[in-house]
Amino acid sequence: MSTPVSWPDGAPGRLTAALAALRAEVEVGGARAPGSPRAPRPVPLGTAVLGGTLPLVAVATTAGSEPEAARQALAASTRGADLVELRADLIEPEPGAPAAPQHLAAAWTSPGLAAARLLAARQRTTPLLLTVRTTAEAGGADVDDATYRRALLTAAGLIGEARSTGLAENVRAIDVEIARGCLGEVSSAAHVAGLAVVASAHFFTSTPSEEQVVSLLRHMQQEGADAAKLAVMPRGGSAGHDDVLTLLRATARARAELEVPVITMSMGEQGVPTRMVGGVFGSALTFATAGARASAPGQPQIAEVQGVLARLASQPLPH
Repeated sequence: MSTPVSWPDGAPGRLTAALAALRAEVEVGGARAPGSPRAPRPVPLGTAVLGGTLPLVAVATTAGSEPEAARQALAASTRGADLVELRADLIEPEPGAPAAPQHLAAAWTSPGLAAARLLAARQRTTPLLLTVRTTAEAGGADVDDATYRRALLTAAGLIGEARSTGLAENVRAIDVEIARGCLGEVSSAAHVAGLAVVASAHFFTSTPSEEQVVSLLRHMQQEGADAAKLAVMPRGGSAGHDDVLTLLRATARARAELEVPVITMSMGEQGVPTRMVGGVFGSALTFATAGARASAPGQPQIAEVQGVLARLASQPLPH
């Protein structure tokens, strides 16, 4: 079994050495680290570009109320996040609120519009990704697939209407879980509304094989997604390190084979390197925290991630 690489948080020399070792291990498996997340079909998100030369740093809101979620979005923007993921599924519903799709759509859309209004009022242009994570993927939206589909289709239309009046310019993208079976349909509706689509899948107890990861990301592209996202969980110990290598090899392959930006991450302590230097292996986005609790295991503070990315940008990549 491989010996885990300890991930440095200090001097650039230690960062370079750790990255060189990780890159060498990945390339033993036949994958060539591209050195950048640059994609043939980058996704412009207002002030940011997903799939450009450098990975973006996103911060997700974790608040249970709409005003607090908007404040977290503003705090993340102020701290330099390139993108804010507005987790609408974590907003506590009104007591007795109807569970019909049209009511859910309004409830899911409202936090994104509130955050957009607050950012605009403070002259912040940070783009927002509206996400409704289901309980099937460890989120807060306890809905079946049919309800998810109908509500998300309606939500895309509502956002499009708000954007057409200039009230939600910062809302640039919407997340769609591929396992819900409606990616193609929601992608079409989102594009009409002027929204980019980030397809997503989450494995909170395992890491699929390299072939499975690449196949799933490719399927997301084929179904109409503008970006393909996958989060996995490594095992403990040396086996977990092998899982991290599997994900990075798959990321490098997907970046070479697909046209859309790919976003991958390995969660938990073992997966921290993928959040820090995933861009070297082709991942276009990483998640960090900005004072609030993490939205997934293993997210570092935004200043730490920004520091690593700045050091990598200022020095040649190791071979």
